[in-house]
Amino acid sequence: AEHNALDRADFAQRPDGRGRPPFNPALETLRPVLQRQLRLAIEPRSALMVDRAARVARELGLEFLLVSSGQEWRRPELAQAAGVPFIVPVNFPAAPKMPEDDDWNAVSLDQLRAWDWAAENAAVLRKQSIEIALTTFGLSDRKTFRKNLRLALDRGLTEDEALAALTTVPARLCGLEKKFGAIEPGRPANLT
Repeated sequence: AEHNALDRADFAQRPDGRGRPPFNPALETLRPVLQRQLRLAIEPRSALMVDRAARVARELGLEFLLVSSGQEWRRPELAQAAGVPFIVPVNFPAAPKMPEDDDWNAVSLDQLRAWDWAAENAAVLRKQSIEIALTTFGLSDRKTFRKNLRLALDRGLTEDEALAALTTVPARLCGLEKKFGAIEPGRPANLT
């Protein structure tokens, strides 16, 4: 993206003797990230990739945050070492309905752990002093958000942490804390 920006700027100054650089909307979209006007959200998709994503983003000098894979409970020290806020989807995997009780013997211990710990992931991140924002991202049925939020509260996330993760923290992460995130005079009040 940086090379694309430099190439297009060079072409604007010296268009003679070469073809116009191709327009790539994906690279153009990254321009505000490169100019440090916009924070990049990286979705590592596993607890082990959190560290790698953070190292690469820092090497490139990017302002970033991470989208939780839901597996950070496996290696909370890697999430803490990343040192950035996490956007935490509240989409927990549901245990399947097994036709026979003996069918449960075929389920691995790792899969059982993943079903059990999914609702605790937000609380694990908060215990590591990691700032979180909760989201409906990944939910196939948004009606399950409240039920899943209740599960997260039952598994260790406090009500104050959940409220902040739904209001003030996302507003601050988006740079809109002066306008949104709290109910105060002069701010829009969207209450449901």
